[in-house]
Amino acid sequence: MQGRGWRLRFPIMVLFVVLVLAIRWFGPASDIPDVEDVSEVTEPASKDVRIYLPPLTNLIYTYLGEGMEFASFTRTITFATTAALQMEDSSGTNLAQVVELSPEELRIIWAEEEFYEEASLLDEEIRQERSLGRKRDLVLLKAPVLQGQSWSDEAFHREIIATDETITVPLGTFYEVVAVKSRSVETESFVTYEYYAKNVGLIKRVSVSEEGEAYAVVSSLSRLSSPPSLF
Repeated sequence: MQGRGWRLRFPIMVLFVVLVLAIRWFGPASDIPDVEDVSEVTEPASKDVRIYLPPLTNLIYTYLGEGMEFASFTRTITFATTAALQMEDSSGTNLAQVVELSPEELRIIWAEEEFYEEASLLDEEIRQERSLGRKRDLVLLKAPVLQGQSWSDEAFHREIIATDETITVPLGTFYEVVAVKSRSVETESFVTYEYYAKNVGLIKRVSVSEEGEAYAVVSSLSRLSSPPSLF
């Protein structure tokens, strides 16, 4: 009888052990924290810079300026796709720029001054037919968005100097703002600081001359709007 009882209990014990091992091997992943996975979830913006320049067509940015006449300006996103957008800055003149959008960088590839047309420049074939504009290679922001990240383009040496700034402008206060310092390739004494907020874009720009009599030109976001609908 004792041998028979052992034979009955043995399969039950084996089944119990298998069940315990299965729970340990195939249980929820949260039971075993993964540091790399956690960092990827908590810092998605560090790997995708498009969050700092949303392609929202007809969005109008209004900036108040200090330090010079043309520090105040408006910026309008006139045309946009998932891969590029056209932004037009209006102050003393109208400047149209085409920005390529990718997870890795925000790159200005075309600029045209005195642009007063309601036309898209996003198509490369259309740009090739225009004589007033020119190709540019200006990288506004580059991934990963981490303090100390640096790069150079045709006009500036740039560096991310902060990723968690709190910046107050006339429109309001923004948190986790990315600050980019750009030093001119041609004039090293001329430095620009640009501040980008998630899902908004550029909220402040400060240009400083460190040569001779120092001065600063400041543009601060005061309003976000869009044209009223006709229907």
